[in-house]
Amino acid sequence: MITALNLSPLLAQVGSGRIQGGWEYIWAAYIIAWASLSLYALSLWLRRPGQASHDSKE
Repeated sequence: MITALNLSPLLAQVGSGRIQGGWEYIWAAYIIAWASLSLYALSLWLRRPGQASHDSKE
């Protein structure tokens, strides 16, 4: 049976419940997201229909 005396060392090992640091992962996620969106936008811009191909169809 778990009593208050047995529970106290267990809670001391758990910690405060807050994540310390971790901003490197957040910044990395933002950089990856913005780089992906930028590369996708660049690919769309490079594949856009040009004026020369539009004029040749008429």
